[in-house]
Amino acid sequence: MNPPRAAKRGRGRPEKPIEPDFGPIQGLLAGRVLLGYRTDPEAPSAPAIRAASRKVIYHQLWVIGFLTDEHHEAADRYLHRLEVADGAKVGMRGSGGAGYGPIMAQVAALADLRLADAAIGSRFLVAQIRMAIVGKDDAGNEGWPPGLKPKAFRDALGRVATVWGM
Repeated sequence: MNPPRAAKRGRGRPEKPIEPDFGPIQGLLAGRVLLGYRTDPEAPSAPAIRAASRKVIYHQLWVIGFLTDEHHEAADRYLHRLEVADGAKVGMRGSGGAGYGPIMAQVAALADLRLADAAIGSRFLVAQIRMAIVGKDDAGNEGWPPGLKPKAFRDALGRVATVWGM
């Protein structure tokens, strides 16, 4: 195999090997993915299937016993609603109102999130709770939000679980 021309002449940037950081194997090796079993949504009566899920901070708090099952379920639902509502633009209308705007699942997710955010309280606390549940902030910084106490996180999830009737 012939080397690239830039490498032959000794000029240009040296080639760096490509190291992908995506996929289940790389995520599992890096500790960002958990392997587990869950029911198949397409065949609920079938045996459980093996599935990979992203490791989140609230799951680790649940494993050590700091969060109850209701707190964990509320955080799971909140994360799911955030993912469904992502990209929804409320109040946006296209020409004739058809084909533009959020779909019904996004509207329902936004309604659920507004109920939960009202139960959590201040905007600052809502932003910190979202950062703790998602695992990173808008700038892409990962980890626990600075200034958020675990007890405040647990109490906020308790209020959300109460509002959602868990």
